[in-house]
Amino acid sequence: MVARQIFSFTDPERIVIGTVGIPGEREFFIQIRDARELRSFSMEKGQASALAQRCREILREINAPGSAIEPDNAPLEVPVESEFPSGVMSLLWDSEKARLLLEIQSAISPIDGTAAEDLLGDEADNAPPILRAHFTTEQAREFVRRTEEVVAAGRAPCMFCGGPIDLSGHLCPRANGYRRRE
Repeated sequence: MVARQIFSFTDPERIVIGTVGIPGEREFFIQIRDARELRSFSMEKGQASALAQRCREILREINAPGSAIEPDNAPLEVPVESEFPSGVMSLLWDSEKARLLLEIQSAISPIDGTAAEDLLGDEADNAPPILRAHFTTEQAREFVRRTEEVVAAGRAPCMFCGGPIDLSGHLCPRANGYRRRE
């Protein structure tokens, strides 16, 4: 029986989405740093996009002031070694702390017939690791801006079918299988 591993960040200096690799082969990571540690967690592009969208919704719902912080366009810090692949994610407003609370649980498959709900508690034995991070509305605004930029920086879409175009082009279903490069 192993206690749940909890990665907790109550006052991060940096929380960003970034990638490693070339468009079409990129790996997405959420990276968090505070005064004592730096951690990275792998995720899917769709998860990154969903987090940015939910962040934007929360900021709108709480009517957060529009103050901005310095744009963070720096690359991910090295080493970029994932603690775990992201699974179930939760993002909500913590009114007591006046901060957003992000929780990401490791992607897992049910173990020995254990219900997923039984693995959510911190006291559960052998529960999957979890990331918990509180961050400010200013950090959330910058997180949204950067994440949307990173997600959009992928492969250009085909003007005919909308599918992504690799450097060598792609077989476009709207062009009867002819290779498109534009």
